[in-house]
Amino acid sequence: MRHNFKGQISIDAVLAIIFMLLITYIISYNNIIFNTLNNTRESEIVSRGQSIMDVFENYALIAYSKGITLSATFEPIGNINYTIRFANKEIIVNDSTNISFKPEHNQNGIYINITGDSDSLRYTNSPLKPNIVNISFGKFYITKNISVIIG
Repeated sequence: MRHNFKGQISIDAVLAIIFMLLITYIISYNNIIFNTLNNTRESEIVSRGQSIMDVFENYALIAYSKGITLSATFEPIGNINYTIRFANKEIIVNDSTNISFKPEHNQNGIYINITGDSDSLRYTNSPLKPNIVNISFGKFYITKNISVIIG
């Protein structure tokens, strides 16, 4: 009795190739999904960061235009801490952090003196321009040129 195995070998080869393609597709699909989720998460952080920046600027503008001292509480985005940097100061927001916006005068005119909780406020050796605000989230940051001079 004679058996012909030529057809069986080619079917095994085709099934192996189909199985490898299926595994490759599943791995690629998972990578695409994980990358999409990661990008979505980062875009949500950027969106929240821009909202924080707008709130920061609005408090500075209101304090400047009304000539009053305002206080605001800033909180981390979920478990993500951030640093607000301006002039020669930075405020680290890793818990509920109070920030005060107070109009003051110097030889150049009116500016907004911004202070924070004593444990979250640091002075830096490399100051930014007096109307630039930077919010850093570690891997990336947001910078804005605001309408008032701050210090």
